[in-house]
Amino acid sequence: MISQIVSHYRILNKLGDDKVGEVYLAEDTRLGRLVALKFLPASYQYDPDRHAKLISQTSAAAALRSPHIVSIYDIGEHEDTIFIVMEYVEGDSLSSLIERGPIAPREAVDIILQVADALDEAHRHQIVHGNIRSSVIIVNERGFVKVLDFGLAEIAGRRRNEGDRDRTKKLGQETVIEAMSEEVFYMSPERALGRTVDYRSDIFSLGVVLYEMLAGRVPFEGPTSTETIEKIIHEPTPRLNRLNYSAPLELERIMRKCLEKEADRRYQSARELLIDLKNLKRDSDSGALGYQQASRATTKLRSSPVSRRRKSIARVAVLPLANASDDADAEYLSDGITESLINSLSQLPRLKVMARSTVFRYKSNEYDAQAMGLALEVDAVLVGRVLLRGDNLVISIELVDVADGSRLWGQQYNRQLSDIFAIEEEISSEITESLRLRLTGEEKRRLSKRHTEKTEAYQLYLKGRFHWNKRTEAGLRKGIEFFEQAIDIDPVYALAYAGLADCYTMLSWWNIAAPKEVFPKAKAAAKRALEIDDSLAEAHASMGAVSETDWDWAAAEREYKRALELNANYATAHQWYAEYLAHIGNFDEAIAEIRLAEELDPLSNIINTEVGWLLYLARRYNRAIQQFRATVELDPESAPARWRLGEALLRKQMFDEAIAELERAIEMSGRNLYMLARLGHAYAVAGKRFESLQVINELNDASRERYVAADAVAIIYTGLGETELAFTWLERAYEERSSWLTFLKVEPAYDPLRSDERFNDLLRRIGLPV
Repeated sequence: MISQIVSHYRILNKLGDDKVGEVYLAEDTRLGRLVALKFLPASYQYDPDRHAKLISQTSAAAALRSPHIVSIYDIGEHEDTIFIVMEYVEGDSLSSLIERGPIAPREAVDIILQVADALDEAHRHQIVHGNIRSSVIIVNERGFVKVLDFGLAEIAGRRRNEGDRDRTKKLGQETVIEAMSEEVFYMSPERALGRTVDYRSDIFSLGVVLYEMLAGRVPFEGPTSTETIEKIIHEPTPRLNRLNYSAPLELERIMRKCLEKEADRRYQSARELLIDLKNLKRDSDSGALGYQQASRATTKLRSSPVSRRRKSIARVAVLPLANASDDADAEYLSDGITESLINSLSQLPRLKVMARSTVFRYKSNEYDAQAMGLALEVDAVLVGRVLLRGDNLVISIELVDVADGSRLWGQQYNRQLSDIFAIEEEISSEITESLRLRLTGEEKRRLSKRHTEKTEAYQLYLKGRFHWNKRTEAGLRKGIEFFEQAIDIDPVYALAYAGLADCYTMLSWWNIAAPKEVFPKAKAAAKRALEIDDSLAEAHASMGAVSETDWDWAAAEREYKRALELNANYATAHQWYAEYLAHIGNFDEAIAEIRLAEELDPLSNIINTEVGWLLYLARRYNRAIQQFRATVELDPESAPARWRLGEALLRKQMFDEAIAELERAIEMSGRNLYMLARLGHAYAVAGKRFESLQVINELNDASRERYVAADAVAIIYTGLGETELAFTWLERAYEERSSWLTFLKVEPAYDPLRSDERFNDLLRRIGLPV
């Protein structure tokens, strides 16, 4: 069409095309100005209903008066094709800017403010854009924004015709396939479900754009349109702080409010969103709100007032109680009381409670309770301090509403240390009353349940968990010592037996001790815990881990499911069950399960690393690398995250980067032998044969003094292409019942051996499906 005259417009060149039509740059020969012509599909001409609707919508859009809306000048026909004449805007699409990397938060606020202004104008004229996405937002070199395609918007409240309803009434294949272009990533849940939409659908799509600017990717994305829509409808919004630490908490709160699944929980108008954005920009310009790179644990932020109080509180975080005692050794007590309150409140099925490892990232830091609540996406936070002087225990505690920072409840307890159980029960009971939770008799029983009546045993248990949570060899062995002391004082203390089982299992999983040495002890402890209390979720999760190590896959699944039935808030059970599902090759369920763990414990380094590990095992290497890098940003000193990142980079043949990450992990871990073996494997795959053989020699030398898993050597020989030696060492691993053989079915490093029948035979003997 180049050089043709259409009406009185001379076509100069083609600007592009999309699902809606082809766009050309043209000269208005009457007025001597450049314009854009969009030629629409034939259906707009030959479908009377669609034609009439287009004329109505275009006329309404032409009346809009916002500097951020592309003006519509005319509508015409050419050779039985309808075209719309629009203002020509120079600049780059926002989508192309995002392709170069995430947008700085300050710039993102400027852009989103202008788009929100455009939507406010449209919504006040009862026009829903219906297709807000980054590619319809144009940004010029001065940062001025224009929004395209309002001429193809919807009139609010207009009923769809029968054909439209037929096209969108099903969520399954029909709706999804029709929408599978870039638009699907920006759909609101109600649009994806084929329901009538209003202004709040545009606000959801704008929230997607804001997330995309800050993170460099859309929040809900699957390999197919069906999976993408499933995520939009059901999955929580991924945490932004793993991808962009420079975004202020208040900006993340605004973004998340836009992305609420239920329209009633979103901003109810673009005007309401504009107010919060302008307040944010004002506070930022005045220095009250910073965009600097800062730790979420230490940054104090003021949030904009919330216009309406929350109807109910469904998500709570118990922030680490401060140790106000002169004795630093009393820290186990403040930590233990925090963990006990978390565990107690987690028993309530209608209350989501943030897991320990997430809230403990804020330990030993000053924090603003409301800001931390916003960061954790909870409705209320519990804060306080513990003072121990001799046998006198003082606990000051209060519950803060995240919506407006108000105090929902507070109390101070001044008791004897021997009354600690009663204090914890009283706190839990008063919290539930302040939250107006109606408890069943069984829930009240769980809340007040005492696992031991002996204060000294309880204190030792708290010390055991304190050291177990360090996940180091010294910590695990110290944990065993404290758990055994607790059991000596109270031989029917089920929680202490579960802790003991977890310590022995971890020694095996982390290749610190020979499985045949520690596995029987782990199994005996888990079994004893269940004999004492079969309703203990921790004990069933411990037995699940033991059963998996024992290659009793059916028992492992049964125990994990039972643990989650008893306590759906137990993040560790979700994590271990996800690993089990991955071991048997059920990746979709495994990733969904680990996402549940992540939702409960979003700042856990272990769980964040595990998300990437399961993506790695599923051969989704790009996403795994992205996840590991985000985890390293969360905790730069995380040896496991760097180790797994090196593994994923190796699969992408990024040899130098992979080796560098593995070397760093080994250095940070104190030269962990299993990580060292993975470095030897990387050397082998990268063609560095001499270096890989040196690692084998080092492992052999180390085995004279301590346990070295046989599969650690097998994986190096696999990388070297030494198949016979690889199988020799795998057989040794089988004989010693190495814990890491649970990954044999899915570990990519063993792919070169899979065509050998000996490999399938080994899988059968382990009990894994071939």
